[in-house]
Amino acid sequence: MMMVREVVHFLIQFLTWFIIIGAVFTWIPPANRPGFADWIISVTEDLLEPLRKIIPPIGGIDITPLIAIMILQMIDNFITRGF
Repeated sequence: MMMVREVVHFLIQFLTWFIIIGAVFTWIPPANRPGFADWIISVTEDLLEPLRKIIPPIGGIDITPLIAIMILQMIDNFITRGF
């Protein structure tokens, strides 16, 4: 059971950083982004799209990456600390 928790923890941390990197890349104009940035953005957009249907931008600012990270961290805490 400990190994499963470690794998899930690793995957959640990976997804968290992936979302952060994708969000940062959206601040860079498309002409100045590295080639792989568009792929990262498209993957994170697919992950965040369901949240965007529920949570509208606040004052023109998209907070879905922050909400997604908070949800991932809550899941991580629940799994690593046990049921």
